[in-house]
Amino acid sequence: MMYQYGSDQEERRIRLRRLDDCLTVLEQAHENNLTHVSQLMAELVSERVPTIYEGMLISEAIEEVLHQQEPYMTQIRPETNKRVRRRRDPFDIRMLLYRR
Repeated sequence: MMYQYGSDQEERRIRLRRLDDCLTVLEQAHENNLTHVSQLMAELVSERVPTIYEGMLISEAIEEVLHQQEPYMTQIRPETNKRVRRRRDPFDIRMLLYRR
């Protein structure tokens, strides 16, 4: 069971890295003032994000990659017992002023 969890986590990281690569391609094109996905860009990213196609606005393609990343960004962590800090009374600066 523990092996499966580690394997799932590794697969998740790999998928996220691949989506990051797609995002990098699109962001670099956007930074170079390109507005539409070229044929080459579409070929590079369509295997990982099939909804991206040639002629699509780069800004929409970036949004699509971000949308594809969402499930990989959310991690379910097991509940842990957190140490609860005692709540202190708010500090009153007047106490220092009247100590003179």
